[in-house]
Amino acid sequence: MWHDTYLRVVLQPDYDYASEHLLPHLFDALSAHALMLDGCGVAHAGKAASLLREIRRQPFPAYDPSVEDVFFTLDRELAARDVDAAGALRTALSRNDLDMTIYRLSARLRLMRAMERVLRLRRTLLDLAAREINTVIVAYTHHQPAQPTTLAHYLTAVENVLARDTMRMLGAMTHLNISPMGAVALGGTSFPIDRTRTSELLAFDRPIENTYDAVSASDWQVEIASVITVVSTTLSRVLYDLLFWASRGLLSLADGLVQGSSVMPQKRNPVALEHARTKFSKAIGVTQSVIISSHNVPFGDINDPGPDMQPPLTSMWHDFRDGLELLIASLTNPTLNREEWLREAQQGESVVTELADVIARHTECGFREAHAHVKTLLDHLHTQGRAVSTLTAADLAAVGLDLPEAEVRSALNPAEFIARRTTFGGPAPSVMAGEIAAARERLDIDYTHHASLTTRFMNARTHLEGGSL
Repeated sequence: MWHDTYLRVVLQPDYDYASEHLLPHLFDALSAHALMLDGCGVAHAGKAASLLREIRRQPFPAYDPSVEDVFFTLDRELAARDVDAAGALRTALSRNDLDMTIYRLSARLRLMRAMERVLRLRRTLLDLAAREINTVIVAYTHHQPAQPTTLAHYLTAVENVLARDTMRMLGAMTHLNISPMGAVALGGTSFPIDRTRTSELLAFDRPIENTYDAVSASDWQVEIASVITVVSTTLSRVLYDLLFWASRGLLSLADGLVQGSSVMPQKRNPVALEHARTKFSKAIGVTQSVIISSHNVPFGDINDPGPDMQPPLTSMWHDFRDGLELLIASLTNPTLNREEWLREAQQGESVVTELADVIARHTECGFREAHAHVKTLLDHLHTQGRAVSTLTAADLAAVGLDLPEAEVRSALNPAEFIARRTTFGGPAPSVMAGEIAAARERLDIDYTHHASLTTRFMNARTHLEGGSL
């Protein structure tokens, strides 16, 4: 009998977790194995496949401390119906290759769901960018106002990063979507099985070439955790900006995404953004435990990155999912204070780069000298307590610069600043329209790829659940 502590701390929690999260993948892996064995001529394997289809449609037994785990519970259920079928299923099968297959199938499903949400966030960003292509904002560097740009320029920059993140997810999928089945304990088997057939039935790309690798490696798990860290880190930075804008009244969320105060009647706290930031922080925290679980442990079948890490991985996926959902909801229909954003750009000093550019273009000064002239002009304005918007051609003449008043006024116009940035990747509306269109085309390609993979994986599941045996 198992020790009470081991039952309470390990076996029952593992059973409960597997019953809730892993059973469909267990049935898929065993059904594919049975079908492969039947194709290889193993007696009673076809019956095992039929019985697995029957058992998976019934409620799975509750935890019984006399049985170690869900695999042996299923083995007992199968043997109760046909002992020969149960025996056939155990041919060339170990929990080592089976567990790693189940974990990969589970991660594959969750990665696909996460990718779909990233794609939706990208679409949300591009939809908002298309509406705000002329919305002037002040971009910051080092927590200080830097230059005018547009909200579309900012949002499309974020979408660009998420497009690369999508590539990272697809890259992780290629390393994840390979089959451990048939590796058995670690050394393969002397039975003449067909590992390629099992891989095909489970919609894996191929069997893992080395059976020791198949049951030992956790690199795919670490890679997924790393990708989630990358995406979550980027989105936490975006949330910082959104909360900064919200704190200054530049952005407001829909009523259903804010909370008030029990004391202060005026409060509209953007709690959806705060909770999204927390979700991504929690996801990053779990990713570190995923990586550390594979650090300084033997390269072989072991619990650290195996069953012990599956519940934390589920927590990671859930937090990542929730953060994405909250961010998508927040950016779907925000209220924007465009007038205040424009006023900040008009009254601040973020436009003066263009003044230096104009001086360099219309006088004999190089940009280095023009930059110094503008710095001197700013010092004079600060001494006089004046805003940059009050600068005139006379002020420039006082430092030896001859520019028409119209050129000065144009240089200090935030919209003109933006309109002149027409180089590739710049914020000018004419450029941004093309960039958004190209981003939509790229997104459509990624959606098509995701849909193709989804169909392939769903078809495999449908066949194993009840398709032709």
